[in-house]
Amino acid sequence: MHPFKMSSLARMLSVKVSPKEIERLVDRLEIAPSGNLESISSETVGVATIQLLLKRYESLADYVVDMNLYIEDAVNRRAQLIVFPAFTGMLPFTFMPQYDAAIERIRPDPYSGLPDFKSANSSLALLAEFVYEVFYYTMSILAAKHQVYIMAGTSYYYEDDALRHRAFLFADDGELAGFQDKVSLNTAEQGLKVEEGAEVKAFNTPMGTIAIAIGEDIRYYETGKIAKALGASILLNPTWFRQEYTPADAADGLNLRVQENKLYGVQSVAVGDTGLGFPLQGPCAIYAPNEIVRGKNGILEQSSGRYAPDIICRRLNLDKLSEIKNPYMLDKNTSFLDKYMDRLY
Repeated sequence: MHPFKMSSLARMLSVKVSPKEIERLVDRLEIAPSGNLESISSETVGVATIQLLLKRYESLADYVVDMNLYIEDAVNRRAQLIVFPAFTGMLPFTFMPQYDAAIERIRPDPYSGLPDFKSANSSLALLAEFVYEVFYYTMSILAAKHQVYIMAGTSYYYEDDALRHRAFLFADDGELAGFQDKVSLNTAEQGLKVEEGAEVKAFNTPMGTIAIAIGEDIRYYETGKIAKALGASILLNPTWFRQEYTPADAADGLNLRVQENKLYGVQSVAVGDTGLGFPLQGPCAIYAPNEIVRGKNGILEQSSGRYAPDIICRRLNLDKLSEIKNPYMLDKNTSFLDKYMDRLY
């Protein structure tokens, strides 16, 4: 387990919360070990991706129960790895007494689309540690109780006084199996002075090697290329969609990385009202190389709705990836080369 002590700020806040309180709330749920990791095969890796509905939680208990409902649903579908969306780690913020005042300070300007960075930074500096600790311990103990791997989504997190956008992967014993910092910052994160990540990592799990690309990180081909070179078979993309979703979006981002590198892609999203003046929408999806997808569009499965909570759970056959031969690498069009090679080089 994560042996933290609640910050002095957390103790000062009028929210009844402590590690023991979180554990007591989870114990009341009477969670039985899933047994989903007792039998592991590279041909049948069970992965669930969450389309999480944003909501304002009334209390710590409300938050813990809701997170468990998503995990329980995935576990009942025999998931071994459960993937939450970006900013799941910020949800405890919603039941804090300071929520209404703080949300006003970080709400983006309707014309520029950007917040007042000075106000937003001060709010994050005040609240981030408390929010992170509640999120971290809740996800850690739920992973241990259900005995599954959980990629718990992302949170803003201070480390050595540097603000980071970080994704957390918990093992089936509740220990942190690894973390990934966002590498490619958007305009708002640059304004917030988020410290960019230095590397793309790969994490060895009983289900195979996985990598994590947060949000816009997935739009850069290098992300997928590095993940593949590190041995990853599954690339996770915790994200959110602020713009209107169109069918063309299914051919962008994660799906491109999947087709380029011949691995599986798992995309998790949040939907609903952010409280910041704009909504988010789905879908969450699981992608696979076209060579093993019947529709040849890369979509193994995606959620049916854009605004409601949902979950997708699929068995992934990792062995099929090694059977794929990239047709572009095997192209022997000698007449084309004879005609154009001299002009190009």
